[in-house]
Order: sequence, then structure tokens, then C-alpha cells
Amino acid sequence: MMKQKNIPMKYYIVLLLFFLSIIMISCSKKKVKNYDEVISPDSIYQEIGNTQVIKVMNELAKISIYYPKIGQEVIDEKILEYVNSIMTDFENEIKIKREQSNISFDYTPRLTIQYETYASYPNICSIKFRILEGMPWEEKKRDYIQTLCFQVDEGNSLKIDDIIQVAYQQDFYDQVIMQLEMQEVYGKYLDVDMIESMVMDAVQNGLQFTLTNDNINLYFPRYDLLSGLSLSPTTSIAIASLSDKLSLDEQGKLYLERKIDRKKPMIALTFDDGPHDIYTARILDTLKECGGKATFFVLGKRVGSHSKILNRIVKEGSEIGNHSYSHPLLTTSSAEKIKQEISKTQDAIYKCTGFKPKLVRPTYGAVNQTVRAAIRYPMIEWSVDTEDWKSRNVDMIVKEAMRGAKDGAIILMHDIYPTTATAAEKVIKKLTKEGYQLVTISELFEYRGVGLSAGREYFSSKYSR
Repeated sequence: MMKQKNIPMKYYIVLLLFFLSIIMISCSKKKVKNYDEVISPDSIYQEIGNTQVIKVMNELAKISIYYPKIGQEVIDEKILEYVNSIMTDFENEIKIKREQSNISFDYTPRLTIQYETYASYPNICSIKFRILEGMPWEEKKRDYIQTLCFQVDEGNSLKIDDIIQVAYQQDFYDQVIMQLEMQEVYGKYLDVDMIESMVMDAVQNGLQFTLTNDNINLYFPRYDLLSGLSLSPTTSIAIASLSDKLSLDEQGKLYLERKIDRKKPMIALTFDDGPHDIYTARILDTLKECGGKATFFVLGKRVGSHSKILNRIVKEGSEIGNHSYSHPLLTTSSAEKIKQEISKTQDAIYKCTGFKPKLVRPTYGAVNQTVRAAIRYPMIEWSVDTEDWKSRNVDMIVKEAMRGAKDGAIILMHDIYPTTATAAEKVIKKLTKEGYQLVTISELFEYRGVGLSAGREYFSSKYSR
């Protein structure tokens, strides 16, 4: 009988350590794989366009981007600019993190972009991008949706408001809110106020959507609720339920209710201190007749008793701005008082219309450093003061408005006087006849390519400070 050899304990320990290291490596690889999700181009859904690919593999990052080329030069440039901006932001974030921290990354940061295209309507295409970012310093992978929509023949970018007729937009948003409330997964964690706030914030920041043959699909930003619990709400509104509310003709082709020509002169008419049920309505009637829009800087204290006309302003495509709650001289007010005047008006308008204005007109046009610091919105002044409040004379108001009329001008009037309503009717018709496009403040600066910044005063599309 052979004698059994005693194996030293140290060999068992070495063997155990070997197996433990294999397990740890395996777990480490699994963790990395979670961040290294690769989307196959075979999974791409296309109704229009051909797949283009950007691949970057270096010590900074691993990037795989699939995006469509539609075949319309202007659109293709916008798409490429968009995906490049995502890649640039991704790379810059990594560089900043490396500079700010001495820690070494467990793995190389990853960016992957997949897309889907929809072209169910003759001159509309929408693109859904699914964007995945794996960052070594974050536990969870970022996974979010962004969309683009275009009018194919013109190359114009489209917003949801271009798809839904103005008169039905608020009804549409109400329908979206109701749909989200009815979905158990969202209703369980989000109360009604949270859902309404989420939808309105998305509308203000650019609601993400795709348009298919059967639905308008809507995507909302990730909503962090509790530790470890996040939702990225999405819902669909059936096209059939919208019937004649879409800006589509019988062939399903998009028509814009109003076209603004960048090459033609445009003026922004503005009205302060309202709204007024009779005089504001008369101005809106004339704007509608002439195909124009205007901006109404309203007082918060008047909102509740004039809610019907305020909603009409919104539904007919004109713009509402904030003109304080009680019209104090802001330059003699404390910062806290100024903030209260603005926030109370924002809340009153939101409660009435579901929208919060993006623009403020300081009372009396007066601004100092306290006002500038307290009002974190673009401040809209004027280049033409008709002094309608002072003269109360129709002919003088018309004369002052027409004398200052030129491309990019902002004309000031007040929609609380009968003489102003009469003068405005004449001014709107005269300006339209002379070839001016009557636009909102936001439209004026958008189509003149001027960005609006918080805390800055704007006197026309050509002058600010």
C-alpha cells in the first residue's frame, strides 16, 4: 500500500486565491459590460434615410454613433451638427472629470447612439435618438431619448406646436396629462401636480416627440423620485383622437397656419397693463383678420378676472409676458419685493393658462442693478413709445407708431384704453399693408437670429444692453 503524501496548507491557500481572482475578474467584466452596451445597426427602424456611422475608439472614450442621412442637404447638416454636439459634450465632460480628479477610471467611458426614423406623412420626418452614456464615476448608465422633427421640403425644424393647431394646443396638453395619470406605473409615483408640472416644463423646454402614422409619441426627461428609483415617462396620443386638430391637409401634408419670411421686415407690437375683456379682444380680432400676432405684457392682479381673454391670447398664437403683479416702480423696490412681483404673476398666469411666460417687461421700463439681479428673465423694453396712455388720441397714437415703424422695431401700447384699441386696429392694418410681418417678441428674435439672455434689456432686434 502506497503512503499518501501530505500536501502543505500553503498550496490550498494559493489555489483558493487563484479561484477568487478568477471570480473577481469575471464580476469586474460583467460590471464593465453593463456600461458597454452596444446597439446593433440591425435594430435600427427606418422609414426614411440611410444609416451613417461614427466610430471613435481611443483612451478617452469608446463611441459608436448611428444616425440617418435623409437626402435633404439642410436637414442632413442639422442632424450631423446635432450628433456632433452630443459627442463633443460627452468628450468635454470626460476631459473636465479627468482634470478635476486624480482617480483612475475602472473602464473607458462609452457613448452609443441608435436611431429610428418615421415618415408616415408626405413632408414630415421625425427622428428618435436613443442615447446611452456609461461613465466610470456613475453607478447607473445614462439612457435617454432625444428627438428631431423636420418639414422635409423646406428643411425647417418643427416643434409640437407646429403639428397641433393653435386653438387646440391646450386641449392636447390636457389629453397628455390625463394619459399619464391613467398609466399605473406613473400614477403610482407621480401625483397630478407633479405630472402637470412635468408636462408644462417639457413644453417650455421643447417637448420631445415622434410622429407616426397612428400616434404622436411623447418622451419626457428622467424623473428621479427616490433613491434608486427613476422614471423616464413616455406616452402616445392616437392620431384618430386628434381628428381635425392637426395642421395637416387631406393628403396628410403639413401646412403651417402662418409663415414668417426672414427676408421680409417684421415688427413686434406689444401691449402693457392688460388684459381687458373688450379692448384686448378688439386687438385680437384685427390681428386675426390680418394674420398677425402680438405680445401682451399682463399684470398678475388682472389675470384671475380676465382668464377667458388670456386663454384666447394663447390659443390664437400671440404671446403673454410678465409685467409684474401690481405695477410698482421696481427700481425703488427691494430684491425680495421684485421677485415676489414676478413670481406671483408667473403663478397666476400658469394657473390660468398652463403656461409660464419667458419674458418680463419692467414697469415704466426702469432697470437698475437690483432689478437686473432679481429678474432672471430677458427684459423687453421698446424702441417706439406711442404714449397712448398720455394722449388718449387715436390719430396721435397712430402717427407715433407709424413714424417709428421699421424692421426689428418693438412698439409699445396699452390695451386698457378704448382709444388704444381703435388706434391699434388702424396700426395693424397700415403696417400689414406696408408689408410688415407682425410677430411676437419671441418670433422677432428667433427669426432675426438673436438669442435672449436673462437679466439683459432688449429695445429692438438690433439693440440690447
